[in-house]
Amino acid sequence: MTPKLHDSILIFCVLCASVVQVHAQASKWKGMGVSTGASLPPVENFKPRPHGPEIAKAGLKPEVIAKLDVEMQRHVAAKNVAGISAIIGKDGVRGYFETFGMADIEKSRAMEKDAIFRLMSMTKPVIALAALTLYDEGKFGLDEPIAKHCPEWAEPKVKEGGAVVSAKAAITPRMLMSHSSGLGYGGGQAAAAMAYQAMTKPGVTLKEFSEVVAKEPLMFQPGTSYNYGMGLDILGRYLEALTGQPLDVILKERLFGPLKMPDTDFHVPTVKVGRLCQIYGQPSPGLLVPGTDLANVSIKPTLFLGGHGLFGTIGDYERLCLMILNRGELDGARVLKPETVDLIFENHLKHPTMKYGLGGIVNGAGSYGWGGADGTQFVVDRIKRTFTLFMVQTQNYKAPTYPAFLALANEACGLTAPAASMTGPPGQTAPAGGMSSPFKQRDKNNDGKLSRDELPAALFDKLDADKDGSVTEAELTALWKK
Repeated sequence: MTPKLHDSILIFCVLCASVVQVHAQASKWKGMGVSTGASLPPVENFKPRPHGPEIAKAGLKPEVIAKLDVEMQRHVAAKNVAGISAIIGKDGVRGYFETFGMADIEKSRAMEKDAIFRLMSMTKPVIALAALTLYDEGKFGLDEPIAKHCPEWAEPKVKEGGAVVSAKAAITPRMLMSHSSGLGYGGGQAAAAMAYQAMTKPGVTLKEFSEVVAKEPLMFQPGTSYNYGMGLDILGRYLEALTGQPLDVILKERLFGPLKMPDTDFHVPTVKVGRLCQIYGQPSPGLLVPGTDLANVSIKPTLFLGGHGLFGTIGDYERLCLMILNRGELDGARVLKPETVDLIFENHLKHPTMKYGLGGIVNGAGSYGWGGADGTQFVVDRIKRTFTLFMVQTQNYKAPTYPAFLALANEACGLTAPAASMTGPPGQTAPAGGMSSPFKQRDKNNDGKLSRDELPAALFDKLDADKDGSVTEAELTALWKK
């Protein structure tokens, strides 16, 4: 393997660093779960922000909002994150919109409400929603083969054991939107090299990328399981083939224009670069160091990766959340049929523990949401009529700031538990008060370990590293790290 190809694969993997669902709390600082973070300064060092009538209009609890203001300031002061932008909405009213800290510490640039963030995997729900506008027009069916428009997927192969066999079913748009197609992340060295090339030198297209990925075997038979992967990237290729338009144009015409989302795109125009947040890594608690962008963000790419390519503001994404809560319409602009919006909240998986809708994770009780590897998060709860948006820019670590925000945001909304019973973005543990992880769901007697009757035999044998007849969360974490 050449050094350049090695770097390509490494960078591609960094792009997808949060692609594996891990439900165990990591004990180490740079584990796969939420970090413990630095010690927070005393509460009395900070004061709540002044708020207007929007708090009461939205029905939020002012005493909890005061706690939230203070808690976010404490996290910034402790350097768990550099800066925060957060929104809480209830019953169609924006009750809370505050920013804290810095968008760029080195340039002394405060976090502003129009700050631009790298959305990373929060791109995925956007692509799914754009696809559904075409579904509404009868341009495709959720269960028709994508090979109808993308011939490279006419004969997908599947890796089973040590052999590569023909797929028993065709890949469909429903599978791409619910991560049940058998696609993973990586796609072989050629796909990684192509993704890297596209970041450093525009020219690669989605069609070319899809053709390379299609040559790699799938992880399982299409439609039979779940694996977080490149499904939404390939969905983008499908949309381009279906319409004859580039993906960025499709998004602008079908979502960003009608919903008035002017700052969301696959690049940041030069005139807006000054609003882009600096990204930060954290080698140890309380220490923030500038991270690195993998490409020149102001250059328009040719490879529009629907899995993680968008930049945008929290205000733009709020418009998307409101449209979802309004069942497809916002301010007189209808982009989706009400019954189509209902579809995204349904579980489309055949999986014992995981629930996934179209483009986002669901809990079967009205919640839909997802997050990005660089710290952005959203949750829409159609039953409680609430939504939360949280944006920071963290690289290669998960700050404890979001779980703290979500717990207080839900308390402010009068919810006894987080609005989303979900794990958040891949690689992040469930927020305090949320639904138990699949590990805990299977732990029927709550003894902190899984016995042979609580797991499929083949999986149990693989996970029971010390062969003591039980599987612990530590063994699960160790396996993922390996």
